[in-house]
Amino acid sequence: MRLRLPRLTHEELLLVLTGSLSGIIFGSTTLALPLYLKSLGLDSFQVGLLVGGYVLVGSTTGLLVSALADAYGRKRFFIVGRLVSAAAYLLLFLGVPAAALLIFGLGGGSLQALMAEKSRDIDRNMSLLSSLSTAFAIVGASMPWAVGLRNTMLADSLTVMATAALVAPVREGYRGTGRITLRLGSIRNIARLSTDALIGLGAGLILPLMSLWFNLRFHATAATLSPVYMMADATLALASIGAPALAKTMGRVRAIVLTHAIGIALLIALPFSSSLYEAAAIFVARNAAMNMANPLFMSLVVTMVPEEERARGSSLINLIDGLPRSMGPWLTGYIYSVGNLTLPFFITAALYSAATAAFYVLFRNVR
Repeated sequence: MRLRLPRLTHEELLLVLTGSLSGIIFGSTTLALPLYLKSLGLDSFQVGLLVGGYVLVGSTTGLLVSALADAYGRKRFFIVGRLVSAAAYLLLFLGVPAAALLIFGLGGGSLQALMAEKSRDIDRNMSLLSSLSTAFAIVGASMPWAVGLRNTMLADSLTVMATAALVAPVREGYRGTGRITLRLGSIRNIARLSTDALIGLGAGLILPLMSLWFNLRFHATAATLSPVYMMADATLALASIGAPALAKTMGRVRAIVLTHAIGIALLIALPFSSSLYEAAAIFVARNAAMNMANPLFMSLVVTMVPEEERARGSSLINLIDGLPRSMGPWLTGYIYSVGNLTLPFFITAALYSAATAAFYVLFRNVR
């Protein structure tokens, strides 16, 4: 049987590559940023404040910028935001910890809105983007091992600038409403997705400081953790490819719920690991199970929001997720600083369980 790769238009390809390259940023930042900030002399609580802070800044500014993007077009605001992000990573490279607050750039849902406009098959393109992004995250996770923590910040700055360059040739058909407003006609649909706030809070408790947990629990270094994160990203990339097929077999909503349930069970097991190898194996499996259905959720979001509201809609979802997510590292940084390395896992498992149950109740009849 021959493997048929999806045929993309030139602009679809540029947008998919843009989103995919963001995987390098995610893969490197998730691993390197907490350890790099610690190397600059910050304690666990201060690291948590900055890591939570960049999520908060990106989420709140993103909603405001998305209103401008829906009014006047998405591409220009995406590019400006990328340039702000690139400058922030460059300042981090120069040893300015506070620059971490701006690594999200100006936030906003402009890329998702452009993807929705240009995609002939949104589920396919979102799944392809997710798989490629996760594959590129392997490269990102290898950078702290290959070039060191400080030089990783410089590499991230260059990568962000590349994403801006890729979007520049895309010809945006959407011209904007000409009106700046935060009002959304699709607010009821978006309100149903407010369960993502619980996911955001739970994820914020664990994921941004996961490399710090490995360091505190097993004294693991960035060089030791790079292969672990690379394996996690590779496994997720393969799992994400199967997400559309799983959705066709059992439905988009049931696929999301099933994979989340498996991920939650593995999350509960993780803090009981007796060795770095055992913890790494559970971490890799949990990452794949919990995140493989992300492209299904993203496509669900963009199909529930009309074209003229997609930047604001995506940004509002990001805000619903990002506000509680930004608080997680502050709490976890404090908990770690007093020597408790297990409590955040149990809080996160409870939040994930509540969010998944609520999501199923609200969307079980959605096809």
